[in-house]
Amino acid sequence: MKKLLIMSLVCALLVSLVGCTSGSADNDTLKVALCMTGPANDGGWCQTAYDGLVRAQEQYGVEISYTENVQTTEMEAAFTDYASQGYDLVFGLGYQFGDPAQAVAVKYPDTKFIIFEGSVESENVQSCKIANEQSRYLLGFLAAKLSQTGVVGFVAGVEQPSIVKPAEAFKLGAKAANPDVRVLVTYTGSFTDVALGKEAALAMIDQGADVVGHGANTTGSGAIKACEERGVMAMGAAADQNDLAPNTVVCSDVYSFGDVLVYSVGQLAEGKFNGGIANYGFAEGIIKLAPFHSFEDKIPEDIKTALEAEKQAIIDGTLVVPVIETPTAD
Repeated sequence: MKKLLIMSLVCALLVSLVGCTSGSADNDTLKVALCMTGPANDGGWCQTAYDGLVRAQEQYGVEISYTENVQTTEMEAAFTDYASQGYDLVFGLGYQFGDPAQAVAVKYPDTKFIIFEGSVESENVQSCKIANEQSRYLLGFLAAKLSQTGVVGFVAGVEQPSIVKPAEAFKLGAKAANPDVRVLVTYTGSFTDVALGKEAALAMIDQGADVVGHGANTTGSGAIKACEERGVMAMGAAADQNDLAPNTVVCSDVYSFGDVLVYSVGQLAEGKFNGGIANYGFAEGIIKLAPFHSFEDKIPEDIKTALEAEKQAIIDGTLVVPVIETPTAD
């Protein structure tokens, strides 16, 4: 962590957008960059992607660079900067990078772009969709099974399709476990404001929620903090977040963005990059559920069995969690 912070400070002094670079490149070395809307050490999806970038460097010997905390108004400039330097592949972590990628891709056809949770595509642009509706359905199912009050909550980030999707899936899972459960959903409008996440979760707890999930990146850590302070259970997101509050976070879904990133770099190295839409879920081994940690002995066996049955049905294809990208009424 200390090393990462030092690297970030050095990068901030040296460059405004292009961020940190690692590895020495020659003319035959692939250059790969990652742009993120949050910090690389967020404990969530930014960190999983960053870790994958490092693994790609170790596995394929590529030169890597990354930029943290990229604002919407800076995305096109960040992509242009990397492309103009001859980067072979640039990842954008979040749907927000989609339109900037399309704009820059036309000008730099030799640079490939991959957008996580995007919906854009062209010859040199690929959108990678993580089927987190599957895992959030399961976390909602578990939340409702564990709830003693019959009220659960979900703290979301910006109200847009890739965030509405897991929020609605959480609701579906909760209703599958208990048709009478009340599911509270709040869109904070932020992925980085910890205080907003905490405020939203506290409001839910005041309304009786005793299990709270989230889909809000760094904002979600505020929701977990609220649960810890009030003594209610929380669900992590995108990475095993139990270490944020070991006696609070029951389970997390783990998106292997890092695995997808490493796989994509390997495909490029083999000349197999394809523009278009790529989907990854449980069946592909990209999404997993984290261990229960300290809750392992606290969760009744019948609940574990029911949860595993739901997961297996998703893998087998007998349970297809619908993709809902517009908020529905409770």
